[in-house]
Amino acid sequence: MFRGISKASLDDRGRFAMPARFRDALKSRSDGKLVITIDRQDKCLLLYPDAEWTAVENRLEQLSNLRPAVRQLQRMLVGFATDVELDSNARVLIPPILRRYAEIDRTVMVMGQPNKLELWSEDVLNAEMPLWRSQGNEAFESLKELAEVQLADIRL
Repeated sequence: MFRGISKASLDDRGRFAMPARFRDALKSRSDGKLVITIDRQDKCLLLYPDAEWTAVENRLEQLSNLRPAVRQLQRMLVGFATDVELDSNARVLIPPILRRYAEIDRTVMVMGQPNKLELWSEDVLNAEMPLWRSQGNEAFESLKELAEVQLADIRL
């Protein structure tokens, strides 16, 4: 589980130092081997420990790519997936094409999620937060409904 949010600066090569709050967990869960890809819904990037990414890929492989929505999902997640790793200074390189997609320029916001990290442009994140707050009650009600139907499948 990754918790919290931290701000990091990018150097001229597009690298950022992994915030200390996430560094040890990434090293222990994946020996510093990571996969970065785009998010299919939000303008952010997803950074997975290698083992977590393998599980995602395995689930994607099980889906029938005869369905257009599945092909689109596979194109986005797998097509943009890039292997990266923590270097000796605990830095991660964000490839240029992914930086452009997420509009990440000089700073990156690193946000913890249960099995991955999200990488956000500070400007994009600040623009999204009011929308999340306004949709918060609606989303919470949807979660409650899901919990009633599939309580065992939801990790809140």
